[in-house]
Amino acid sequence: MAALDALNGKMGKGTVRLGVPRQNAAWHLRCAHRTPRWTTQWRELRKVKA
Repeated sequence: MAALDALNGKMGKGTVRLGVPRQNAAWHLRCAHRTPRWTTQWRELRKVKA
């Protein structure tokens, strides 16, 4: 916590936080539209060729 306090003191309040996503984060909108079946149907999963 001392390191976080030092960084926030140097760079501004709230710059560094522990695992707290911002409400307007880019990934926040994408995960909101994910279907609940995204891993339950094998035929719907992407196929990767190496």
